[in-house]
Amino acid sequence: MNQLELRDIHLPEGSLWWPLAPGWWLLLVMLVMLILVTPWFYRLIRYGSMKKRAVKAFSQIKMRFEKDRDQRRLLADLSSLLRRSMMAYEGRRQTAALTGEAWVRRLTELVGEPCFSEEQQRLLSHGQYARDIQIDHDAMLESCQRWIKALPRRRPNVAV
Repeated sequence: MNQLELRDIHLPEGSLWWPLAPGWWLLLVMLVMLILVTPWFYRLIRYGSMKKRAVKAFSQIKMRFEKDRDQRRLLADLSSLLRRSMMAYEGRRQTAALTGEAWVRRLTELVGEPCFSEEQQRLLSHGQYARDIQIDHDAMLESCQRWIKALPRRRPNVAV
């Protein structure tokens, strides 16, 4: 018989995965960029659309008031819209429990400028519970609209 001397099988030296091919480096860079950009994109979508929803809800409240002229309902609707908008920006925990003067003060702090007069602040904080209310509805609607337009593009105090 023929006996040939064969060399034993040998494995390649080192790891098959290292160094990485250029395509894997590109994939890693893209993954890191995606992780870094996702929170920014999320804030852009959430708070940009929140402001649009507030403007749309405000116009519906205004149209409803023009039809029925119910001042108590106008005040309740505007107060609810302002509270929902503020909760979307500041979080439920920080704003849901605020009432009275603290709530109105927080409205001003959120936009950074006073949008409501003293009388409007009183009506927003306690007007819903009063028996008889008299509202300068045009001024109240204008102030609420100014507040909604002054909302920041992103949440100022809470990191996402």
